[in-house]
Amino acid sequence: MALFFIVPASAQNSALTKSVNIVIDNYLAVKNALTTGDGTLAAAKSKLLLASVNEIQKTGLSADQVALLGKLEYDSRHISEVPRVAHQREHFASLSNNLYAFIKKSKLNQTTLYRQYCTMDKQYYLSETDKGKDPYMGMTNCSKVVETLPAAKN
Repeated sequence: MALFFIVPASAQNSALTKSVNIVIDNYLAVKNALTTGDGTLAAAKSKLLLASVNEIQKTGLSADQVALLGKLEYDSRHISEVPRVAHQREHFASLSNNLYAFIKKSKLNQTTLYRQYCTMDKQYYLSETDKGKDPYMGMTNCSKVVETLPAAKN
């Protein structure tokens, strides 16, 4: 005889919110490692990101969100496997766009995030601040905020 447990929707949402924000924190750690050009650190932080992406329960997510999680897994795995910064930055661009799309759909971020555009490398990324170094060139003041993702009201 199988036992089934019904988890209240609020508990599911709370667990999903927590999981998504762990992914965001790990993404920011990868971004910050890339700003310094440290491929070994970026690979290590990306392993944590990959693990946190895989921890997200897909129950209740839309097909689009599940597909985006698959893309996040793909890029974070590639960043974790190769400590060459140029290769990591290529996957980081895709990772950034897919995480942005996931956050826009889910609106589960508990902190304000800034979508920034690196004018020199012509790539987007998410940041916890509206200033600082970009992960593509490692330079300050070459990125501009193109959108603010306010913290969700959970």
